[in-house]
Amino acid sequence: MKYFSIDYRSPPSGMGQIIDTTQPDKILSPDGQECYNYILVDYGSSDDFHWSSSYIGTKYFESEQASQEGWAGPIFPQVFQFLRDSKVTHVHDGELSYEYEGADENGFFTLDRWIEIITKSL
Repeated sequence: MKYFSIDYRSPPSGMGQIIDTTQPDKILSPDGQECYNYILVDYGSSDDFHWSSSYIGTKYFESEQASQEGWAGPIFPQVFQFLRDSKVTHVHDGELSYEYEGADENGFFTLDRWIEIITKSL
């Protein structure tokens, strides 16, 4: 399964990570360092960008508005499309799974259900 694990904590965890359970958790990066075989997803202003060598890649959504407002609302449409383009099928959201129907017992929503929930809050 390829899923997005939303992370509501502050950096360096970013907004979350795309994880492919069919791939190993850790690999060697091109520079020979061991790193997580995940894609870090994050957002903010151009001044906020932080690259993390802990991950194989970073997808950064630059948005002055999101940075000023302090939440990802303004960039969610681009995040949704990126997740679809990345072939993500599920989202692990441990917080929303207690508030909304549709999550399995482990806190996974289908991507479409999670988008539906987030879109209603925008």
